[in-house]
Amino acid sequence: MVNPLNTASWRLLERLGMRREGYLMQNIFFHRDEEGQPLWQDTYAYAMLAEEWEGRVERQ
Repeated sequence: MVNPLNTASWRLLERLGMRREGYLMQNIFFHRDEEGQPLWQDTYAYAMLAEEWEGRVERQ
């Protein structure tokens, strides 16, 4: 899971061979505004199977 605004993080995951499997809109919050309302954030979900990772390492 990564914040879509964190370009460096999701680009790294993609360079490692992970695939984006989901885009979750306003699914999590860490902070509240001045009125106490949650500031919701979107999230990208990434995944890679163990076999995919092992195959990636062997090719290097």
